[in-house]
Amino acid sequence: MKVTILGIDGLDFDTVEELNLVNIKQAAYGKLSIPDECYIELVNGRRSPWTPLCWLTILTGKVPPERYRMNRKIQFDNSLLEALRWHLGRHLGFIKGKRKIMWKLGFKPSRVVASLKKDPISKTLPNIFDLAEDTIVFNVPTYSENWRINPKKKLMNRLELLPFADEEDRLMKAYVSSILGRRADYNLLMVYSRVLDNYGHQMYRTEQYFYRYRMMDVFVREVSRNVEGLLLIVSDHGFRRLEGTDLGGEHSDFAFYSQNIPMNVSMNSLTDVYSLVEKALGMPP
Repeated sequence: MKVTILGIDGLDFDTVEELNLVNIKQAAYGKLSIPDECYIELVNGRRSPWTPLCWLTILTGKVPPERYRMNRKIQFDNSLLEALRWHLGRHLGFIKGKRKIMWKLGFKPSRVVASLKKDPISKTLPNIFDLAEDTIVFNVPTYSENWRINPKKKLMNRLELLPFADEEDRLMKAYVSSILGRRADYNLLMVYSRVLDNYGHQMYRTEQYFYRYRMMDVFVREVSRNVEGLLLIVSDHGFRRLEGTDLGGEHSDFAFYSQNIPMNVSMNSLTDVYSLVEKALGMPP
């Protein structure tokens, strides 16, 4: 059986239900729990699922090895400094060499720089792409080489990055349409979009946020008309309101999945995606 996977970063179960996005929900859908090993510690004792660790788990069917769980963003031991950086970070962009200044002032980093975002580390582990003979992969976190549309210069306001997320999403959709339109031969196709994650962080529960969900539902409807075999939609986490903000969102504790063909595979956790793909690839067309 052919398997087509749409990896949609930040696709939120509750929003899909609220908008009744029937194309995204497909024949079977639900929440997936996120293993504790996919969480990282933030400032003020807060914790959050971390995107690279979640996708690594989806691809391998196992929780991330300890050596990758420790590869996290630099955080300083001083909680006050971390809080200031959390709230004022983008306003301090004009200061060059901030990290060296902090080190000279005696603030030592307590975590190492994360390399998980740009290194194809899941290729070094058994993963779902090893299960198929012919694969097509487009911009999948921790598997593909680091590919993204970046602005020509560093932007201090994250809201300015949203048009780049939209353009990246447009290219993903055009790529999928091309693959399916020419009936490309593959056993496993997986593509990835981060547009809902970007709007979840910056424009949570605004009309712009809901519009991107509706457009993703339209895209899934078009894909489902042309796909053969299993169409699996999966996210790494959902969203909830970021406390103390009007438009901000933060990662929630549940991911999302849906499939067009119900199969006898228990879907409770991110780790179960691997088993579902494995079973589908072993079934006759």
